[in-house]
Amino acid sequence: MLNKKGNIMVLILLILGLFLILILGFIMAVGSGILNWTFDEMTPLLTDIGEVDSGLNMTEWADYTITPLNTVVQNLQWVVGVIYFMMLLVCVGGVIAMRITPSKWLLGFFLATVLMLIIASIYLSNIYEDIATDNSELADRLQEASILHFLILNSPVIMTVITFITGIIMFSGMQQEEYY
Repeated sequence: MLNKKGNIMVLILLILGLFLILILGFIMAVGSGILNWTFDEMTPLLTDIGEVDSGLNMTEWADYTITPLNTVVQNLQWVVGVIYFMMLLVCVGGVIAMRITPSKWLLGFFLATVLMLIIASIYLSNIYEDIATDNSELADRLQEASILHFLILNSPVIMTVITFITGIIMFSGMQQEEYY
């Protein structure tokens, strides 16, 4: 790193990465729930059309196209949950792999940005909880995705633990030269 002692860019990238993961996780959770609900409503309608004017059997074509696609969409929510979890692990792994030691004066900046991240995660978690505990069909789909549902609802705790661990790793004083 050419003796750069500040390393503020790594702190900014970490916090921006966690903000982005938080927002993407929320969008992926609600989006996959909407997609799941849409396919639950659409698949029976398309498979029950029958034969159209030109002699084309739409039920047969729907069995070849829509039914396999519906299977993929039904499994999408747990895949999105695993992707969200892996993005969080990559963020922590990136900090461990970089092995930087930021200047101690950046600790206040880090704590301020972490506080903003935790407040944002509380806000998004509350919005998700309002959507997921509603008595709508979308709420049922969101609650079906247990991994993603757990991760989004507990995102303030998860973000606190991740930033606490990465803060200890970054500000503990270990430098890259100690590993060689």
